[in-house]
Amino acid sequence: MNAAPWCIATVVTEKAIEGLLESGSGGVYKDSHPWLVALDLFRSMAAQDQALPILLATGQPLAFSHWGFIEQIDVVELHLGQWETACQFKAPKPMHPIFSELGSVFLKPASEQLERERREGLRQHRTALDEMHVHPYAICETPAFILVPPVDGDA
Repeated sequence: MNAAPWCIATVVTEKAIEGLLESGSGGVYKDSHPWLVALDLFRSMAAQDQALPILLATGQPLAFSHWGFIEQIDVVELHLGQWETACQFKAPKPMHPIFSELGSVFLKPASEQLERERREGLRQHRTALDEMHVHPYAICETPAFILVPPVDGDA
């Protein structure tokens, strides 16, 4: 399965990262915000046989430390206006140092922008991710090292 061209970026605590690394098998990130669009994207990419990556940012200042592939997203409305999202992903791997800064990853452009670039020959216009846009999550372009992993598979 190939990596999707888009990924999810979110913020987690350092304690959560430590717990995920200790388990070695992956984990679940829970949020009280409904990740409805992320769920749609996950389903769309799965239908195209593409794995949706998740980038995990932590620390002060925020920086990406790890990434993994999402295995499942469940969004449940507990009661009126109260939501829970559970995002299950494979064991996190260290982020490539070149992509550790939030600004090294770009927000996903609107579909109209992508279509104009493709059909009208417009030059690419991208917006770098920042702390304001990463909460509760952001949809971004997947970093190149995930799209084209090393030959030995140790991405």
